[in-house]
Amino acid sequence: MKLIVSRNDDTWSGILLNQGKLFYTASSFKSKDEAISRLSKIADVEVEIEERTHPIIEAMNGIVNGTSFDLPEIEFDFSGFTEKEISVLKELLKVPAGEIVSYGELAKRVGISHGARFVGNVMMKNRFGPIVPCHRVIRSNGDLGKFAGRLHHPLKEQYLKQEKAI
Repeated sequence: MKLIVSRNDDTWSGILLNQGKLFYTASSFKSKDEAISRLSKIADVEVEIEERTHPIIEAMNGIVNGTSFDLPEIEFDFSGFTEKEISVLKELLKVPAGEIVSYGELAKRVGISHGARFVGNVMMKNRFGPIVPCHRVIRSNGDLGKFAGRLHHPLKEQYLKQEKAI
């Protein structure tokens, strides 16, 4: 597995690629060493480490910084996900920047009736954020819901505000 890290202003971002396919994304590390340490543990196999820019990291940093929401062509490593979970993640990729969708509506779009809770569980497993934009999924009552395992996470609101501003 390949681990690529890159500096983003005063933080570090990184991705794990499994045979060229995106396996994991993470940003906002305080140091290169922290990024390498945390991502190496997630990989749980020996990794080849590179410090350089990468189109996926550039896209991720654009989303985090609110400067760009364009994605390169990405092949995902969906190992560990069920077909239903993959269908939810792929459908979420179709939600444009600046738009939102409820958990229940996303479930309906993939043919899962009464599947809001299922979609919420898929969002908790999403290891491709913010590339697969789980921050764009909200509760049907307009409440933001959870993000990164926390209710009312300030980053979710920040990402949504940044996207609406563009």
